[in-house]
Amino acid sequence: MKEILVIGSGSWGTTISLMLANKKYKINIWSFEEDVECELNQYGTNKKYTGDYSFPAGSVYAFGTGRINEAIKKIKPSLVVFAVPSQFIRKVAIRLNDFIEKSCKDVFAVVSAAKGIEKETNLRISQILKEVLPDYLKDKIAALSGPNISSEILKKLPSVSIISSENEEILGNLQKIFSNDYFRVYTNKDIVGVELCGALKNIIAIAAGISDGLGYASNTKASLITRGLYELEKFGRKYGAKSKTFAGIAGMGDLITTCISKASRNRLVGERLAVGENIESIKNSMNMIAEGVETAKAVYDMSQKLKIELPIINCVYGIIYGNENATKSVEYLMKRSYKAEY
Repeated sequence: MKEILVIGSGSWGTTISLMLANKKYKINIWSFEEDVECELNQYGTNKKYTGDYSFPAGSVYAFGTGRINEAIKKIKPSLVVFAVPSQFIRKVAIRLNDFIEKSCKDVFAVVSAAKGIEKETNLRISQILKEVLPDYLKDKIAALSGPNISSEILKKLPSVSIISSENEEILGNLQKIFSNDYFRVYTNKDIVGVELCGALKNIIAIAAGISDGLGYASNTKASLITRGLYELEKFGRKYGAKSKTFAGIAGMGDLITTCISKASRNRLVGERLAVGENIESIKNSMNMIAEGVETAKAVYDMSQKLKIELPIINCVYGIIYGNENATKSVEYLMKRSYKAEY
């Protein structure tokens, strides 16, 4: 396998592309932003999202709407990676349908690198892809997830991740493709659990940011992470996920990182909510999307239908969409009726 298509030129999509290019793969990037597309082709950089990091000479080709016909003739990838925000996955996949039909006949796997749940349908990303991709790709879908802060991976700081799929035959190859000496990838067959971990941990990270914004300290953060993990597992089990997935890299690992990292967009959203900023002004001021904002609505709706009690997630939803007071939400959590831990 020599050629890879990465759909999405944001920070994570470009970071993945750089990692793979440094392993001598030929990288093709679909970009929604024409200025990013031009910069990648001319200079091999994406300063807007990944600063001064550059691709090896001749290793990257970027295209957008204006180059689709050119790309159809030029690109024949063996692997496709979707790295666009979860709420745009369906729209982008449909938009690229003709390209995928004509250029991706030899693809052995389609990997989702986004984390979220579609708010209109409450579907996980692999489920969305199964709905919109051609039939010959529906059994080749996988998910990449874990504690993966882009800025740290760009610096080649040691990190681990999970590659998951219902199709065990593709996992070994994907593990080898994505792994290198600073990015170690493990396999996990529980794609339901892996995807739910990646989506729900962003909501808990908003709660952690609210805690930071209110001036709370380590005890509070640890309490949110541990009880938040319980809510993730409680929700996941209702959908058939395995409990041990939530105790691993995709669950606990990603949750801790997203709750404590200063680079976490979701944690930052919570911090700004705590000091009284409006969610719309926060979203409009951000260069990238915080997935937990939309996921909070989807998970709240799903939990209400299934009658699952998720106190922390419900409070985050109330603060974002119900204009509820953050301090009073903390008081509510602390004054709930006493019970056993499990």
